Amino acid sequence: MSETMSGASEFRGKDVLGKAPQQSVLNVLRMSCADAMQRPDFAERLQDIKQKFYERDFDGIFLEPSNLSVYTAQYVPRRALCYYDLFSHPQLQRILLTRPRILCLGAGSGSELLGITAACCQILSDNTHPITIHSQDYADWSPILQSLEHAVRYKWNIQQSHITYEFSKDNLLSMSQSTEALIASSQLITAMFVFGELFADKSNAINFVKTIVRCTRPGAFFLLVDSAGSFSSIKVGNNTYMAYMFFDSLKQYFEPVVEDDSKWFRHAQGLDYPLPIENMRYFVRLYKRK
Repeated sequence: MSETMSGASEFRGKDVLGKAPQQSVLNVLRMSCADAMQRPDFAERLQDIKQKFYERDFDGIFLEPSNLSVYTAQYVPRRALCYYDLFSHPQLQRILLTRPRILCLGAGSGSELLGITAACCQILSDNTHPITIHSQDYADWSPILQSLEHAVRYKWNIQQSHITYEFSKDNLLSMSQSTEALIASSQLITAMFVFGELFADKSNAINFVKTIVRCTRPGAFFLLVDSAGSFSSIKVGNNTYMAYMFFDSLKQYFEPVVEDDSKWFRHAQGLDYPLPIENMRYFVRLYKRK
């Protein structure tokens, strides 16, 4: 993806986010989504997206290119802020300090790119081996991600020596060998707010779990985050499970490092953004592959 714009100021590490880091995150997003929020059909398109979520018609949302910029403007703010908070956790900060290759599954909308980048600002310095953030999705989000990358590089002066951004398109329910290779070569794999959607196709979703187990290399970390509510409950036969129970049961493969069944993220008061930002309740599991 593109380099930073020339003429930006010297990188200032954690100070780049200023005294109101959550607002700084939103300022990046406002720059990236300015055109989308000015679309005359924004409200109509957003209502259609919400209806399709209710119907669990995910293909109807994400395979329609005109939906993607609207989705990012509406849904990325709260998740990006939540991920910034989550990746400020000491355990995840320690992982970021190793300058890992991070594979973010189902991450096309840019929440991971923005939130993790903001958290990386706390530990980045010049002339270091770059962190790699690879976003994967089954729809073509490349224009959205390129716009977000341009904004973070311009606003925060993130250089290629700090973070490298990559994107690949693949369906996790029929995973290609190239995506399996990405899993095998990454030190941190994330699946955030994607697992419940995968289980709309239960048999292939079970194969996804098996692939994660098979391809994640010993010592690497797997981060699972999703809604703590009923949206993440999955019915298999006559039983209902929360998404994290599948990986919790794989104790012979994964050691839990961080686990919380219900965690609230509440954003700061007085944030300036054109659209309402909701708080979030989610579960989190950070596993280390044995």
